[in-house]
Amino acid sequence: MTFFRSACLFVFCVIGVSPTLATEPIPKEIIFISGKPSHGPMAHEHRAGNLLLAKSLNAAGLNLNAVVLPKDGFPEDPSVLNDAATIVVFCTGHRGHLLNPHLDEFDALMKKGTGVVMIHWATEAEVGKPAKKFLEWMGGFCDLNWSVNPHWSPNFKPAKHEIWNGVEPFGLNDEWYYHMRFVEGMKGVTPILSDLPGSETLKRPDGERSGNPEVRRAVAAGESQHVAWAYERPDGKGRGFGFTGGHNHVSWKNDSFRKIVLNAILWTAHVDVPKDGVSSPTPDEQEIKANLDAKGEKAPAAKPKPDKSHEAALEALKATAVDFQKLREQNIRRIDSQLSLDLLSRTLAGSKEPFAQSAMLRGMLEGLAGRRNVKAPNGWKTTATTLAASGDAEVRQMSQQLSLIFGDESAKAYALAKLTDISTPTEERREHLQSLVTMKHPRLKQTLATLLKDANFRVDAIRAFGSLDDLSVSELLLKSYPEFDATAKRTVLETLSSRKSYANQLLPALKNGTVPKNEVPAYIARTLSNLLGDSFTAVFGNQAALSKDKSELIAKYKSFVTPERMATASASRGRVVFQTMCSACHVLYGEGGHIGPDLTGSNRADLDYILLNMIDPSADVPDAYKLVTITAKDGRIFAGTLVEEDDQRVVLNMIGQKSTVLKSDIAKREVSPLSMMPEGMLAAIPADQGLDLLKYLQTTKQVEPSK
Repeated sequence: MTFFRSACLFVFCVIGVSPTLATEPIPKEIIFISGKPSHGPMAHEHRAGNLLLAKSLNAAGLNLNAVVLPKDGFPEDPSVLNDAATIVVFCTGHRGHLLNPHLDEFDALMKKGTGVVMIHWATEAEVGKPAKKFLEWMGGFCDLNWSVNPHWSPNFKPAKHEIWNGVEPFGLNDEWYYHMRFVEGMKGVTPILSDLPGSETLKRPDGERSGNPEVRRAVAAGESQHVAWAYERPDGKGRGFGFTGGHNHVSWKNDSFRKIVLNAILWTAHVDVPKDGVSSPTPDEQEIKANLDAKGEKAPAAKPKPDKSHEAALEALKATAVDFQKLREQNIRRIDSQLSLDLLSRTLAGSKEPFAQSAMLRGMLEGLAGRRNVKAPNGWKTTATTLAASGDAEVRQMSQQLSLIFGDESAKAYALAKLTDISTPTEERREHLQSLVTMKHPRLKQTLATLLKDANFRVDAIRAFGSLDDLSVSELLLKSYPEFDATAKRTVLETLSSRKSYANQLLPALKNGTVPKNEVPAYIARTLSNLLGDSFTAVFGNQAALSKDKSELIAKYKSFVTPERMATASASRGRVVFQTMCSACHVLYGEGGHIGPDLTGSNRADLDYILLNMIDPSADVPDAYKLVTITAKDGRIFAGTLVEEDDQRVVLNMIGQKSTVLKSDIAKREVSPLSMMPEGMLAAIPADQGLDLLKYLQTTKQVEPSK
């Protein structure tokens, strides 16, 4: 919780209170990330293993907060990792490693000193950028055609390191990988578990993980092999630990095996390891079998049926589906080659299985997202005709979307017809709408005006209007504004702040009260201020001036927020204020947007923390939350946080939606050091609403909103 501590320290200094008055030290946060299931039952039990370790740490009385993330894989909201002292990763390795698509995000955490522990297959990195980063983070990694993965029983003796505190020498049969790649000269690396493998570990022929000339030479020469190691990064801040055991889930019952890993987690978190190590009771059979992944037992092979000879081929395809999906995710964005498109089109035409067709179509759509009028691959019309006759609705729909991207006129007419047909399923209509917006269909304006009257599509239609540069759009939206609900009103304001021409037409509506100033959220006010400058400030007021002297404001609010006033405040009313002001960007108790950090686990009980982050949100902004503003060549403005980027497009997380912008459409791009959260939010609302909001933010469980 580095940010929380620095935030609190800043506030203490501002108001002249010594940090030593804090009632207790803030617990060190340890985050466990679990990979998706792999292997059979009781092997590679990522989640169950993490839960056992986290339970032991939380019960050790060491002022730790060990948390296993609820969903497998890299978190959808990476901000949950921001305050971790160390991160434990237990997952599939190499191409399937959950960090591969998130190397830059994770590297930012490593550079600020966050520790890392990787368990078993998680130590195996793909050659290239992943391998380079693993060396930087933890000093070594398991490398194909260099390292090997036999099951064997080493005998480990103590090393001179605090990770061995309280650990007895031990031996245990597991799949201990050895012959690791380490940083040059082992600089910064301390071997923790080492032994010389027997010749029986190299009986298999040479292969990616089974053997190679170098490992055979090393073992024959009597070189001890390190299967766990500690690493001090050169900057002196960060620490890493690689541990290659953990294939067998039952290994966690061995007290020394378990204690080595628990001690290492403490060490990487910069927590002093107790003299006797981390004490934890030996898990019983019930605990070992708790939280196992639902893998099931291997079913006996079915007898082949003469009339279904294709089933074996289909099953083989399904068995390799995970690898295909991984390959697609890593490489599909390079689908700008006409040769690749031609090959995929031919493969689709020749495939008879909807399972394989869906995988390829989904990959093509992801790779071509945001693009329009792409040259159709050779033979696409024939392929599209074949796919249109598929008995699988998803295959038909995705092939239709691709035809739109390829500029097919009949596909455009079909999408428009399906969108306007109220008997079409709602989600399918939404997908057709998005495709038509991307294609900039000439009849879009007329269609959107009709959809505006449909409560189910009103918000979608309002957002889609932002793609048009037509002054009659703002007139239409402002005319209907008073009749809309709160969500639709906010979406109108977001759309009208996406173009300078629209924003200019919003000013008279603010002056005459058609749009009440108190209905303009602070984040939209900031965008409008940037677009219109003094003309907007003259109407709306100067937000920045309201929060110019941060220390004075913090002191002012602290003196105002007395126990007596807070006693009359309502958390239920505060939830309504939060929904209006904050929920578009922040999650609290599982509800809200993912633009800013999830507030559920933050230090909300501390009034100083809340005030500092509301009054001066740009004091310490992680790169992931810096405001990126893109001005398109057609004048449209996109403002949000960067989600992903490749050589063709940029994806922004915006309020209420994600937007993909082609790089060929970008006129200007700016990255602001400011947080997406604007200043002046408290000053912009009545004092009683501010008290209600503060009371809600300090709750420890969800409350019902007031009606």
